[in-house]
Amino acid sequence: MDNLYMKGELLQVHTKNFEVVEGRFYGMNTDKSKISLYNVKELPQGEEDKGICHYYDSEVKNIIKLQDQNDKPYLKLTQKECEDIIKTSKKFIYINQVDKSFHDAIEDLMQNHYIALSSDGANMGRKCKMPFIVLSTPNQIYIFDVQVMQFHAFDAGLKKILECDSPKKIVHDCRKISDCLYHKHNVKLNSVFDTQVGDLIVARNKTGRLPTKVKMLPECLNTYLGLHNSTIEDKLNIVECTERPLSSNIKDTLAKNIAYLHRLSEMINDEMMLPFNRGIECYIENIRACDDFKAWELCGKSCQIPKDFKSAIEY
Repeated sequence: MDNLYMKGELLQVHTKNFEVVEGRFYGMNTDKSKISLYNVKELPQGEEDKGICHYYDSEVKNIIKLQDQNDKPYLKLTQKECEDIIKTSKKFIYINQVDKSFHDAIEDLMQNHYIALSSDGANMGRKCKMPFIVLSTPNQIYIFDVQVMQFHAFDAGLKKILECDSPKKIVHDCRKISDCLYHKHNVKLNSVFDTQVGDLIVARNKTGRLPTKVKMLPECLNTYLGLHNSTIEDKLNIVECTERPLSSNIKDTLAKNIAYLHRLSEMINDEMMLPFNRGIECYIENIRACDDFKAWELCGKSCQIPKDFKSAIEY
């Protein structure tokens, strides 16, 4: 048997005794002679076994990976959440001079613990300056036209926001943005929550190994929020981004591209914290749920890890 499966994948096992079972992949031993499944049911109409079932190489004839109906994307946001995000994306504020609107925006951004950061024009990295920087709170999106304001925008507040510990900046793949800010604008990006990094951690936690490729923002929005890949435009025309006046179409796209970052970061953070939270639940119930004698026994073993802790923190 080949260990080509990820935990939770739906498999169909055909045995040499002509039995057929379906279940989700749980694990495989080191010499690949035993495969373990959970949520197992015998076909065609067997009842589901809630425990973990083991099948050995000597009895397995074939294993088929099935298309899981649950893998089909579905919207994971409420209708109200979607409506609120769309409304926020349509009432963006475009700023192209250091005036009262600029300072009001900086003050608003600084009052938040988390803000989203995007700069679709930073695709060239350190080869060219950013044409704009987009920052947003959960309720307001600001498009700063850096190409027009030049270094004045950074001196007047953008540099402070991007370098300070608070607010933390939510970004999807901060590598090129960080590179461009540092080498072209003398800004050292700090205090970042990178949703692409978060997705890698979630995948590693679920499968036990890192993916071979990263997910672009549309893919992550699809995975965690159930949005179609066409919801945002992750590649903008560099020429259009540098033309002034900046077109309404580019402004609309910039606002739409950053609008979902706050919600995405929340979903990814919840996924990353899942094993931790389950571990805490295990600790809470570990002694409390026992009878007096067992509780007394466990109180004397407080230096040991709870027996069911490992299974509790697994996805």
